[in-house]
Amino acid sequence: MLGPQILTLPRRSLTHIYEFITFLAISQEVVTARLEFRCCERQRQGWCHPGFALAQTHRLDIIAEPDSVIRSRLNPASMDTTPSFEVRRRGEPWALGTVLGYASANIFDRLAIVHADPLIGPVVRGLPSLVLGIILVWKHRTLDQLRPSSPRYMGRRAILAFVAAGMISTSGLFLYYFAIRVGGVTITIPVQETYVIWGTLIAWVVLRERIHRYALVGVGLIFAGLVGLSLGQATGQPISPLWYWAIPLGFGTALAYGVSGVLWRDGQLRGAHQSTAILLQFSTSVAVGLVGLLIAGRNPALLTTNWRALAALLTSGVLSGVLAIYCMFTALRLMAVARVYAFSSLTPLAATLFAHFFLHEFLNLLMLLGIVLVSIGVILTQIFRPNDERQA
Repeated sequence: MLGPQILTLPRRSLTHIYEFITFLAISQEVVTARLEFRCCERQRQGWCHPGFALAQTHRLDIIAEPDSVIRSRLNPASMDTTPSFEVRRRGEPWALGTVLGYASANIFDRLAIVHADPLIGPVVRGLPSLVLGIILVWKHRTLDQLRPSSPRYMGRRAILAFVAAGMISTSGLFLYYFAIRVGGVTITIPVQETYVIWGTLIAWVVLRERIHRYALVGVGLIFAGLVGLSLGQATGQPISPLWYWAIPLGFGTALAYGVSGVLWRDGQLRGAHQSTAILLQFSTSVAVGLVGLLIAGRNPALLTTNWRALAALLTSGVLSGVLAIYCMFTALRLMAVARVYAFSSLTPLAATLFAHFFLHEFLNLLMLLGIVLVSIGVILTQIFRPNDERQA
């Protein structure tokens, strides 16, 4: 094994390093990729200093300085990992699969929650993702990342990040199921998509990630779209007299998802393998869901719920927690990151159309215009995220 190689890079060069690491991971030349934060005299100015440790090759400690010159035998700029046109075309069906997976999961959630207690939703929906995490940890042999004595130990702070992400995202799921019961898919899902706003703002404060001006335009479009959606529903035929409660409940879900997303990214930047992260988060999620049922005195609901509702919730978990995630990871291997985010941002529009045609939820022109604005705003907010965030 070679000794440490110290590279001093300008901040913009990190994009190439992330692409190179992704390329190695896809080609299975690297078993794990670990990022660490390092401190230096410019920490007060908010500069991030990540370092990669490449298993089975050699260690690269990368220190990002804003105005420094690259000193290394490697030339990251020469690493061309841009997918060819044929590869990009193969990636588009997978990106569409991500949209269909998430949108279909929302439909099954709505079908289930009409006849089921909303409090059982997080427990049942989280089970397929938990099983996926167990299988991935077994496949990649990454359980030793949780042992303090292991050289691949991810660290206490990374573990706590994923546990906290599981707790917070589950609290958001509780709100989501109550929202989708009173407001339906048409109101809940577009409001829920504002998680990209909260995630961006929290990452700006906590991770010191910059906000692009076009992302701010996207935020404005999202809020304009939500206003149009609310006005359209107020003059239409809502699914319940309490439909307006879906708006604050959806915002609560979005905030929970935004916070958990930042925690997830922080955990990965500290060295966690994706399989270990999934196992930790969804173990916590199912446990928190069970505790919530016990505290509310609703634990018998798991046994008394109609089997069709349970089947719908499990189907939702498979669609969103297994199928959609697999499609997204595959699309990220075959397409540019920005294109994948552009496709996935169509989820609220697809979910709304599915709800209108299959569940017969009310939809008028003003509501449709509002949802289109939300989708465009999400696209801008996602595409113009910082490069280092998108690759994490």
